[in-house]
Amino acid sequence: MIEQIINSVICWAILLLALVCYQQLWCQYFTRFEAIPAQNNGSMNHSSMSNNFAFTGILIGSLPLLGLFGTIVGLLECFAGIASAGASSELMSSGIGKALLTTQLGLLCAIPGWLLHSWVYSSVKQHHQTTNTRSACEEY
Repeated sequence: MIEQIINSVICWAILLLALVCYQQLWCQYFTRFEAIPAQNNGSMNHSSMSNNFAFTGILIGSLPLLGLFGTIVGLLECFAGIASAGASSELMSSGIGKALLTTQLGLLCAIPGWLLHSWVYSSVKQHHQTTNTRSACEEY
């Protein structure tokens, strides 16, 4: 299975995209204390923060789609092999196994990404709400 992942360009793309997504999420989580909105331009910082989370969510959502693309490419290669070499059970099972590996990898990277995205977003949102409440109380 490791050989199949190493030899697949789509698997490398899934892993690289997942790495970028997780890096973005951890950066957003660890910088949540630095992104406190100022009194004058709080809406601009909040808008920027929301855009970053939306973009990261879109990237995470593309992981299973990239896996599905790998499945389609793998099945097309399998059917091309069947057309040229004939239908054998070994060829069919190995081709389908390779094709489904990308879907599995895409989902394996996306599901924890979605969970982490939700957790980081709620953590940052809660931090900003408590910060805004605290600053509003300090004005009085």
